[in-house]
Amino acid sequence: MESGLVVLAFVAFFVVALLMVVVGVIQAKKRREAMSAFAASRGWRYATHDPSLVDRFQGTPFGRGSSRSAYNVIYGEHDGRAMVAFDYRFTTTGGSGKDRKSTTHHWSVLALSMGVVMPDLAVEPEGVFGRMIGRLTNTDIEMESEDFNRAFTVRATSRKFAFDVLHPQMIEMLMQWPDLGWRFERDSMLVVRNGTHSIEEVDAKIQVMDAIIDRIPEFVWKDVRGA
Repeated sequence: MESGLVVLAFVAFFVVALLMVVVGVIQAKKRREAMSAFAASRGWRYATHDPSLVDRFQGTPFGRGSSRSAYNVIYGEHDGRAMVAFDYRFTTTGGSGKDRKSTTHHWSVLALSMGVVMPDLAVEPEGVFGRMIGRLTNTDIEMESEDFNRAFTVRATSRKFAFDVLHPQMIEMLMQWPDLGWRFERDSMLVVRNGTHSIEEVDAKIQVMDAIIDRIPEFVWKDVRGA
């Protein structure tokens, strides 16, 4: 009797696991189709994978783990700037022996071309732990707005560049999106987060990124271009 229950439980577990795999495959297919249709509706291009994007950027979440992949890639142009949006994943392994376990991490990545190499600047939503580490290491640049300092962590290679970009009007605008993290990396502006993005999110975030770029003062552009 007990052996029959064990077999029944195993079969039930197998069926549930199989159903989860099937559902996952169907959802992944629907996502590919939706992303492809979205790209086509904008006159953009869709690709299931692009290996060149795996090492295109640095910083979080790139360069971590193994089995790195950039997929569901959308290439296009927004307001005269080249853009790319894609899903990114990598695998990490922890433990040893029977406790060894692999975990796959999923990230959303959006990037807009700046047309010129920018000094490093990162603006991330503030957290208690991040605030504490930033103050201990003196890497968290404090702006003139205390509300902004409580909401965001700012890191940059040049304090002057950070203050030039994050002027009062920019800070006022950014306070509308306290959950948005972004950074300049080489010739791109990036927005990344855990998980995968929806089509609506891609649209909304590109608009926000464009608004941030539009509010960079002209003298900053002249400085970075060496004009």
